[in-house]
Amino acid sequence: MEDLARFEFRFVVFVLAMCFYILWNYSAIVFLSAQNWIYNVRISDFHALYMAGKSWLSGSNPYVNLQAHTNFAYPPASLPFFGMFTIFDFNLATQLWVFTYVSLFAVALLALALTLKGERRYLYVSIAVLLFLVSFPLQMLLELGQIDLLVANLTIMSLVVERLKRHSVSAVFLSIATLLKGPAVFLLIYFVIFRRDLKYLVHFTFSTFVIVGASLLVVPIKLYWFYLVNVLPTLYSEYSLGESQSIVRVLYLAGLNEPTLQAISVAGFVLLAIFAFCANSNRWAKVFGKRTLRADAMFLMNVLIVLLLSPRSLISPYVWVILPVALFLSALLVEDVRLAYLGVVGLAAFLVNSNPHPYFFFYLGMSVTIIPWMMIGNLMMTISLIPIYIRPNAIFRNVKSQLIHRRRI
Repeated sequence: MEDLARFEFRFVVFVLAMCFYILWNYSAIVFLSAQNWIYNVRISDFHALYMAGKSWLSGSNPYVNLQAHTNFAYPPASLPFFGMFTIFDFNLATQLWVFTYVSLFAVALLALALTLKGERRYLYVSIAVLLFLVSFPLQMLLELGQIDLLVANLTIMSLVVERLKRHSVSAVFLSIATLLKGPAVFLLIYFVIFRRDLKYLVHFTFSTFVIVGASLLVVPIKLYWFYLVNVLPTLYSEYSLGESQSIVRVLYLAGLNEPTLQAISVAGFVLLAIFAFCANSNRWAKVFGKRTLRADAMFLMNVLIVLLLSPRSLISPYVWVILPVALFLSALLVEDVRLAYLGVVGLAAFLVNSNPHPYFFFYLGMSVTIIPWMMIGNLMMTISLIPIYIRPNAIFRNVKSQLIHRRRI
């Protein structure tokens, strides 16, 4: 036991030293230079949010008046939140914006760590920090001032609170995430269907109505109507985005029309819901039902499918996978997992954090084109999660012995 504890300590020290090395040589420069988008507001997503908040405060319709310049497409309930940043001048507001989502990321990371025990907690923190520092989607998010990390942090907080058996509070976090950016609603597949918790759906619906109702005190109801009729239908019909890391983008390039692509997206979520329901009731759950690995894998799968089926999954939304991947990898490292499987998952984790237009191609004299590494890694990771529920003996070395042991008992 002492040798094992010594090994774990050395491993954690090694990983933390690697994190410091990356921070010193690479990530510190990224963080300090990421504010360049302050001076190039034309490519700044936060500028869109900032101007939308100003438009709302002035009584204008941000979906009409600013569409040509900012393409604002977030739910109306988010306008008071964005409006708070307009109290400050734009340069200071950008600093506060970055501080908001980076600090919430730290809170979400540590809060999730507190739900883990033993060596797995240290493994999770080490992997999460490492993925955070090397994430290319995070670099893009910092350069453009996008909202995805904030929404991802809120969904992680909903997972944390749900694990603490505070389902109503968890639903509030998910409601806020959904009202900031709609795709978070698809995580109900995990919380309601996989967890078999209809009360969670009731809590989510109630909290959403309460938040929307409270927002109606300051947000005109006509903005909600305009959003539902004119903006929301377009969010899953924009398939020409060049940097999309979604499978529907590939199918669009293959020649499929818009109705077919939308039907595929709907069918994908339906299949995920059916799989999530069955995954928590099959015979393998008797062996692994009390382990968090199955739940961690399903939460990760839910996030991956949301990214895979949304045509607006560009580069920065892949910051959603940082903490779920770290959580899943930390679970694998404390299980008796086959080395080949761990290698596949590790490669997939590398790809979902990778640069889609590798710079080294330029130095090799090749044209720098966008390669959908994140989509490829997403597919690899999603497919690799399925055997956990249907053929765990292909992944774990000791499944058969556990089944025999249970039968003898």
